[in-house]
Amino acid sequence: MSYRASMALFAWIACSLAAYAEEFDSLALNRRAEFAIQNYLSNPDASIEEAKQVLGAGIEHRSTYFQGYAYFLLAKSHWAKGNLGSSTEFGFKALRELQNSSYQRLTGEVLLVLARTLTELKNYHRAGAFLDQAEALAARLKSSSLKAGVYRERSMLQMERKDYQSSLRTADLGLAIYEAAHDTLNASVLYSRKARAYCALGEFERSASFNDKAIYLDSLIGNKRGLGIQHYQAAVNAYKLNKLEASNTSLKKSFALLREIGGLGTLIKAHHLQALIFARQNQVDSAVAEFKLEGILKDSLYNSESNGKFQEMQSLFELQQKDKAILALEQSTSRQQLVTIGLMIGIVLLLTLIFVLWRLRIIQKRANETLTSRNLAIEQQKEEMQAQAEKLFELNQLKSKLFSVISHDLRGPISNLHALLSLLTTKAMTADEFISISQKLKTNLNVTQRTLENLLNWSLSQMDGIKTETKNFDVRGVIDEVCNLMSEVAERKHLTFETSDSVTMSVLADLNQVQLILRNLIHNAIKFSKQNSAIRVVTSSNGTHCRIQVEDCGIGMTAEETEMIQDRPHHFTKVGTHEEKGTGIGLLLCKEFVKRNGGELYIQSTPGKGTTVSFTIPLAEESAFVVAVN
Repeated sequence: MSYRASMALFAWIACSLAAYAEEFDSLALNRRAEFAIQNYLSNPDASIEEAKQVLGAGIEHRSTYFQGYAYFLLAKSHWAKGNLGSSTEFGFKALRELQNSSYQRLTGEVLLVLARTLTELKNYHRAGAFLDQAEALAARLKSSSLKAGVYRERSMLQMERKDYQSSLRTADLGLAIYEAAHDTLNASVLYSRKARAYCALGEFERSASFNDKAIYLDSLIGNKRGLGIQHYQAAVNAYKLNKLEASNTSLKKSFALLREIGGLGTLIKAHHLQALIFARQNQVDSAVAEFKLEGILKDSLYNSESNGKFQEMQSLFELQQKDKAILALEQSTSRQQLVTIGLMIGIVLLLTLIFVLWRLRIIQKRANETLTSRNLAIEQQKEEMQAQAEKLFELNQLKSKLFSVISHDLRGPISNLHALLSLLTTKAMTADEFISISQKLKTNLNVTQRTLENLLNWSLSQMDGIKTETKNFDVRGVIDEVCNLMSEVAERKHLTFETSDSVTMSVLADLNQVQLILRNLIHNAIKFSKQNSAIRVVTSSNGTHCRIQVEDCGIGMTAEETEMIQDRPHHFTKVGTHEEKGTGIGLLLCKEFVKRNGGELYIQSTPGKGTTVSFTIPLAEESAFVVAVN
């Protein structure tokens, strides 16, 4: 393949967009892009200007391909000038545009440009990563030219890492592909690469032979950048062989070419070599002048990088402003078109709807009447079935709970009592023996009686058999009455009651239900209290409600047990300090009756330290008034 055919590779990529239909002159842009790719080595400034025109059109028409291609051309052209920072920046922009697109071949070329510039910037790790991506892409696309490009840039990376033997082997792999395709340009690059490698290895004659091949090929295709680099390499070889005059001659040729295209990177190296030649010829003043010129060019390279970035930012800003204006205009036009189309569609749909309604009016009316009557009947049946199902479920749950309590908590004590009485009547037990266990029997009967009472009240409450009848009464008297009633049970554990000062506090609640609540709470406090401790029953008010709390110094409960009691609608039971057993129905009943009387039940407990159970009931109106006044 000839040089022109090689340079037209990227133009061929643009022309391959057979299915690409845009409302702009893509052929003209392709011609600009072809000019830029053919001249970036000999006239990079002209290529940059053409690439900017392609970029502007690509942004204006939202063409991913032309935007990515333009950034790629800018990266190549800036690299040719030695502006590595600008080249890298444009390379990354091209990669962002193309990475997730269908233009994978062009994406591979962008990866190669980035790998080359990052290699020259000594970012070897990142350059290697891009080469790995390009190699994988070449394998997927089965592209020999892209694979050869990977060999070309990887040999450069190996050269910079001073792995010269690997660089030579990799260059030979690339040369095999390029020479078979008659790709003169890229073959000259790899001949130049081998010349540098042999020079670094000290084989200067061999280096010169490969360098002559590169000069010959670059002369055929007019590659000014390549010729500038090859003449510089020839000067290096001559200098190493102590042929100073020949080195000077090659440098003059290199200077002329590099100054023409603006290849600052190699130009700096050439001035450094010129200074070394003058120094060996004892031309001290000339050597110093060359070193100064080298420093000036390094500063110029830095300034061109900074200035290039500024110009790039300014150009992109102008393009973005232009793009925003075009976008706003397109959106306005699109909205008008959408409104027009929407109105037309609406009119058509409206006419169609009127026609359909007119034709189906009578049929629909009859169908609606029939459906309405059927739906009403179905809804009524559904509601009745749901109500029956809910009622049956609740009754089933109630039956299960009642049977569970009766079978587990009442059958045992009653069976024991029956057995004792049978022993007494059959005289298998004497009266004295019966009397000796009567106290324990009385305790069991009291527990059984309390269980039956709680069970009955709870069952009635679940079946709405209990009515809450509120009236005014002094809660203090109820507390004293319940404490006196429970004193006998408390004395068995040597417990004492501590109550608030005798202050009248009238509440509005059901007297019997409040008594039952207090009996259950105090009984639980006795059950879980340790011997020789106290149970405190304290009353307080907040102006609208009376708060009664029962505190014990017993075994307490864990947070999980407290949560189970307060938040779940299930009964919970726990063994007391003297192995007293219970059903948990009493606490469920307390929660139910407190709720019926317009109050709330609260539980605070710490394991090993005790439990405080409190509940609220509304104050009577006169009591609330007295509290508010006080």
